Amino acid sequence: MLNKLQQLIEKLSANEIRYCHWKSNSALSQVLTGETDVDFLIDRKNSDSFRLILSELKFRPAGIQGDAPFPAVEHYFAMDDETGIFVHVHAYYRVITGESLSKNLHLPIEEMLLQNLREEASIPVPVKSAELVVFTIRMMLKHTSVVELLMLSRDWKGVRREIEWLLEAKSTDETLKLVKAWLPSVETRLFSECIDALKKPAPLFRRISLGLQLRSQLSIYARNSRIQAWLSGIQKFSLMAYGRLTHSKRGMILQSGGVVIAFVGPEATGKSTLLTATRRWLGEHFVIEQIHSGKPKSTLLTVLPNVFLPLLRNALPTYRPSKIGTRQNSAEQAQKSPEVYPLISAIRSVFLAYDRRALLSRAFAQAANGNIVLCDRYPSMSKGAPDGPQLQQFVIDPKRYPIQAWLARTEKRLYQEIPAPDLVISLHVPVEVALLRNKNRGKEEPEDYVRFRHSLASNLEYRNAPIYKINTDQPLDTTVREVKNNIWRNL
Repeated sequence: MLNKLQQLIEKLSANEIRYCHWKSNSALSQVLTGETDVDFLIDRKNSDSFRLILSELKFRPAGIQGDAPFPAVEHYFAMDDETGIFVHVHAYYRVITGESLSKNLHLPIEEMLLQNLREEASIPVPVKSAELVVFTIRMMLKHTSVVELLMLSRDWKGVRREIEWLLEAKSTDETLKLVKAWLPSVETRLFSECIDALKKPAPLFRRISLGLQLRSQLSIYARNSRIQAWLSGIQKFSLMAYGRLTHSKRGMILQSGGVVIAFVGPEATGKSTLLTATRRWLGEHFVIEQIHSGKPKSTLLTVLPNVFLPLLRNALPTYRPSKIGTRQNSAEQAQKSPEVYPLISAIRSVFLAYDRRALLSRAFAQAANGNIVLCDRYPSMSKGAPDGPQLQQFVIDPKRYPIQAWLARTEKRLYQEIPAPDLVISLHVPVEVALLRNKNRGKEEPEDYVRFRHSLASNLEYRNAPIYKINTDQPLDTTVREVKNNIWRNL
């Protein structure tokens, strides 16, 4: 069991919170290891105490982006410190269930579940006869729409395993008694046929027919009309499809809001590796966007000039910013007069600043809507910063070079208008390690360039953004855990 979940269970017990893990308990082992959600039904009278305990354990409230929450249902997330795995508590104060997408039923069976409990793995769960009531309703209602049927078909083997597990206790008679007592609108004969249809299983047409009959008898508990439920299902299906397209499986956003997280550091410090690990970790639940401010996409203003950029790089290799910066650094060390930034390179620097400002403006708009934006590299106003103003490191006589001077002012203004990130993960390794990694990777940079960039990246400033410096010259799993801890503390 995850340590964070263990802490929660102990707190709930110590404070005498009345609750249970109310569904899918055949897969409880997966719940305990963080592979699936924690579905807790909590007595409404204990709701304030329950939320207080979650807050004490650093659980963060969340919701689905662009979607109104179901009534009496809340989402909370906490990170297990030892493993970095998220514990997702799906808290119910009413039994809101039905089709997966609309959950259009409120079944008045909270007391039925909370009064008929047993304990498994230190967690109170309903007895199998009570859980069979919930399972049968949930599965049969999934047979009442095409979309639900398609979703159900993907895990039909799991459905078979769960019904067999629930029927191990020979609990059908007790289940029918519970249905008669708590759901009087449902005929016990029909419910018995529904159980048999799942157990055999019956032909699909038969299951669909029984599902429609059961839905009709449960309609007294519907939250919305059939049309409203249908429209709600379409909306949620659209959001789910959008989440798939944006690589977020759950489409969740934290109620505390989104953030822009910058990963910075010189070459060969592991930015790409750690960004990939972070995206997989956060993207399992939350809406994630990853951008590369070092290589921003062209805007309408810059798309045409950028088309010719590869040709210019080949024709004028000495005009590359990396070459100019290295020569500038050598000139300063030799106390020679610095060169003037070439005009064509100065224009390119301003276009790059414009593209970066456009990219990061969109990033902050996404964060304002709840997204977590992971940024590969980030502009700094520090002199000579690799991704900051390039023209500021040159002394430009405005009388002699008026165009370069104007371009330098424009570039500086564009960078000053870029907001500071919400969090900076600053990666570093000893320069000798960086040089060794540089030789062993696919795209090797010149040694003097790696040394130069390493020296520049050591003390970059990002206004008031919190900066967490992480040494990546350690085992990868240790580094990843350190990155996760620093990020989660700031979300």
